[in-house]
Amino acid sequence: MMLYRQLRLAPVRAADASPSQQRLAEERRAREARIRRAAQHPLPASNLVVRPFHTPRPRPQPLLPAAEAWPDYREPAPYETMEFGPVVVRPLTAREIIDEVVTKHRISRLELSGSSRRAPVTAARREASWRIRHEVLVNGRQISLPEIARHLGGRDHTTVLYNIRRYAAELEARAGDAAASAHPAQQAGAR
Repeated sequence: MMLYRQLRLAPVRAADASPSQQRLAEERRAREARIRRAAQHPLPASNLVVRPFHTPRPRPQPLLPAAEAWPDYREPAPYETMEFGPVVVRPLTAREIIDEVVTKHRISRLELSGSSRRAPVTAARREASWRIRHEVLVNGRQISLPEIARHLGGRDHTTVLYNIRRYAAELEARAGDAAASAHPAQQAGAR
């Protein structure tokens, strides 16, 4: 019988084999004998079910809780009797102000951010610039003029500053007109 060297380079006769080579040959023969015996005797039957890969597995049905497990339903208290915490007013955003101004002046957002110089559009731009500057806070500070300019179509910050100052002058003029119109009525009643 021929034995193989450990490096499997050339066959070695059993008489010329070293003791370690003889031991390896015996282990190999024993392993091959176990494999032949296992092939002759099939595995014992088991309860393991083998399904093809593509067959979907049956999904377990959810267990419905018993009717008595659910707590009794309590009708919620009416809103008139409920007490709420302090009302926290969320600060407005520039987009919300622009939407309000656009609906008030009946123009589109594209017109507001566009290059139109029509009187209703410029009036809306002035109001939007002033309101954004005075009503919007970014990190606790007033929003910057370049940021307002970006919201209004990429204008220059000096244009926004001009719009803010002009709208403030318009507000003062309206307040002065209201005071002047109310003042003569008081004078006429006093005479």
